[in-house]
Amino acid sequence: MGRRISPEELSAPMTASPGDTPAQLQAVAGRWQMYTFICIWFLALGQYMSLRRRVFLKGAVAAVLAAGGGSAVAGADEALLALAPPPSEEALARIPDPGRKLLALRSYLRAGPGLAERWSWTDAEIKAFEGTPQQKALLAEIDAVKAHFKAANPGFEIYVHGTIRSLDEQVRKWNENESVGVAAAEIIAAFSAAFPEGTADAKKQSAWLRGFQSSKRANLAAPGLTLHGRASAIDFQVMKDGKIHAGANGKEVESVWRAEGWDVKLKASMDAAGPSFKGPLKNPDEPWHYDYVP
Repeated sequence: MGRRISPEELSAPMTASPGDTPAQLQAVAGRWQMYTFICIWFLALGQYMSLRRRVFLKGAVAAVLAAGGGSAVAGADEALLALAPPPSEEALARIPDPGRKLLALRSYLRAGPGLAERWSWTDAEIKAFEGTPQQKALLAEIDAVKAHFKAANPGFEIYVHGTIRSLDEQVRKWNENESVGVAAAEIIAAFSAAFPEGTADAKKQSAWLRGFQSSKRANLAAPGLTLHGRASAIDFQVMKDGKIHAGANGKEVESVWRAEGWDVKLKASMDAAGPSFKGPLKNPDEPWHYDYVP
């Protein structure tokens, strides 16, 4: 049996306020996910119903959306239909949460005409990269950094995830990431207030999204935009005794990376053996992330 939804959850607000705490913003995002699940379940059930019952079901879905603040969902859907620049449509279609969709769309619009050039490689492009001189040069430089680090830090070594980050993986992480959920709750609340019934034309919505300044920064690039999807960024994690000691985790930046000096030690190995690696990434603060610029 599934968890019973309480009356308090059904009546809880679906929009955030400027003074809300991160926990309150995350709760709003969670309620959006709950309503999205209910609607998907209803619609999946509809394929087994008669036409008359499907009409009734469509009305029920509309009622659920209305009860949950459906104007924001409608506004988000209209914005996506009108504004999604190629090739972002596929990624947006796989993001069920309206706030997370808007947050991703904001990044795509800000990328401008160069979006397609920055877009993550397809599976075919990833396959074509394997075994090329370019890949061999990248792997050789990674190995040089790892060797230098191991010699300079006895008992520790570098771990690098060897595969290019696919769009599937990027979408999955975007849909699950807590910081994305908090930022998503903020943008959907602001969008709903700016366009309460999905009003205004696409040009105004586009300008609003490009200009929106979030106070709750997500620690992931929107799906399709990370350099990890083009073999142009690498995360270097520190291992000890076969286990991750200093990982790609924002919660460990101060407590592990800086407290134990791994940021400085990794940078020293980069300077000595990784001339094509530039970094580390400053915004967001990721001392393990280096861009690869051969």
